[in-house]
Amino acid sequence: METKRVEIATLVRAGHTTSNIIKELNVSKATVCRVRKRLADGDDLKNKPRSGRPVKIRPNQVKTAFEAMPTMKMSELAKKKSVDPSTVSKAVKAAGGRSLTKVERPLLTQRHRDLRLDRCRRILSDLKHNGDRVVFFSDEKTFTVDPVYNKQNDRVICFGNVSNVIRSVSKTKHPASVMMLGIVASTGTRCRRFGSRPGTGSRAPTTWSF
Repeated sequence: METKRVEIATLVRAGHTTSNIIKELNVSKATVCRVRKRLADGDDLKNKPRSGRPVKIRPNQVKTAFEAMPTMKMSELAKKKSVDPSTVSKAVKAAGGRSLTKVERPLLTQRHRDLRLDRCRRILSDLKHNGDRVVFFSDEKTFTVDPVYNKQNDRVICFGNVSNVIRSVSKTKHPASVMMLGIVASTGTRCRRFGSRPGTGSRAPTTWSF
């Protein structure tokens, strides 16, 4: 903008009219009038220093920092730059960034994937040829020593597309664990949940009351 003001000032000193300057440089009338006033008052064409605090962190700086380490928390970057976390959050939004939660994904090898696909195809084929059969659907919840993360606070800051590797939290297949199991039949009948109680010294299922 300063270069544009210098060009306007040059044309003003050369005796050009305001309308000619507007057509020549494609600027607004207000801009030309402000430059004329500065020249008439003997002021400098540069802007005066702005009041208030200087900007401590800019959107491009935040973008560079999170692109280098997407799993870094906003509070960590705010502490490094000595700014408020809300300042970092606003800078992320200004740079077009998003704060995404991490996603749990089973840690499966290619052999496990192929095996699961084969089993699913067999089950679908069996259900297709035995429509009157009662099917039991089960779901288990395993409490393990896998890495624990907070879905609300442990997030990934990304700009554009994000890699699934960065956003994923790997879960092992058979860790030391305590398991709870729930079963529902296709008829709507539910089985009381049961699981292996920790500290019993046995792997035999122990019925729990709910």
